[in-house]
Amino acid sequence: MNSNTIQVFEHELLQIGEEREGAPFTEAHYQALAQFYPQHNGKYYALQPAGVRFNSYVGVLQVGPLSIEILPKASRDSGAPPQLWQRLLLDMLRACRFLKVEQLSGPGLQLRPNTLLDFYLSVFFEETERLLRQGLVKDYRREDGNLRALKGRLLFHRQVRENHIHQERFSADFERYTYGHLFNRILGAALQALRHFPLGPALEVRLQRLLRQFPEVEPPADDDLNWERLAFGRKTHRYQVAVEIALLLLRKYQPQLRAGQYPLIALLFDMNTLFEEYVYRQLSNLRLPGLQVYRQASRPFWDRHYLQPDIVLEYEGNRYVLDTKWKLLQRASPSMADLRQMYVYARYFDAPRGVLLYPRAYELADTIPTPFAADRVEEPQLSCQVVFVDIIKDGRLNKEMGKAILDKLVAPISRSEF
Repeated sequence: MNSNTIQVFEHELLQIGEEREGAPFTEAHYQALAQFYPQHNGKYYALQPAGVRFNSYVGVLQVGPLSIEILPKASRDSGAPPQLWQRLLLDMLRACRFLKVEQLSGPGLQLRPNTLLDFYLSVFFEETERLLRQGLVKDYRREDGNLRALKGRLLFHRQVRENHIHQERFSADFERYTYGHLFNRILGAALQALRHFPLGPALEVRLQRLLRQFPEVEPPADDDLNWERLAFGRKTHRYQVAVEIALLLLRKYQPQLRAGQYPLIALLFDMNTLFEEYVYRQLSNLRLPGLQVYRQASRPFWDRHYLQPDIVLEYEGNRYVLDTKWKLLQRASPSMADLRQMYVYARYFDAPRGVLLYPRAYELADTIPTPFAADRVEEPQLSCQVVFVDIIKDGRLNKEMGKAILDKLVAPISRSEF
């Protein structure tokens, strides 16, 4: 274990003064996280008098030289070592396109144990180096200035005001062909931000080389750091991976947090959303005739409120409403709140069966579709089924989860099987 890395699981408490594998969590680290706390309103972790309790977000918090890796909670109870879940987490991010990287290995991208942040930065450096080798895009930008030779359009009002004595100068605005393209400015800003951050020797060498090679550009405005507004064309499609990671760094990097002289980077993902997205993509990738998979379909419920289950699935003339729950059940008995939710979803989406999907953390069997007690005789009877899915299969991320789920839904039901 790297002496500058602490690995924890979701919902785990990390106490001040605690040391894990030689890496201490100090009061200075706690204070840096306390300063960052208002930025996320307790979404990532909760502050306690003696330490920090993490929520359902996974990824990495970098506090100065200390990396805190937050791993999915299923790794603790499934018997899988943290190193395996570190790799599986990256695989899930890739599969869900949360991080648009097509391969997790290659020149300069070897993932060493306990270096989640190193992976993100290695990908960013690799992509930026590739762009420099290919040549950065340039575009025309309008500038103005007081020039010794006239070019562009003369600004008469400024010429009269500023150059009535120095008539050898010209106030003009003009177009300059520069590297000031927005994508270059985003990458440059991310590289400059990382100057303030302590990196490992290999990454520091790559950063310094990139800073020397990358042209000097203006930083982007805050309004430019909006992924939805960025348009990638034929000439700029190759920027997509690098810009995506740069935006992630710029949004999460907190250079103003200097408690104990520790800047902070937070690269975290909601495990509930990640699990839902992975299940959806596994089902939609089946490409079977007659299979339709919808994510986040919504219907009016009351006033301006809408019902929105995670997944609606149609296959062989049957409709199912699925809700993913990133919870570790120790017995196949969902909460009353989850059952009420599934009843309403099934009723409003005309789905005879609701399905609650949980990760399998213990050796639990799925339940059979169990009917709800009908509230009116004339209404069709609805049922709910609890299904457990294996995240890990043969020591790897389960890439056959979609087929396994569909098989469970369409298989003939027999109580003798349970």
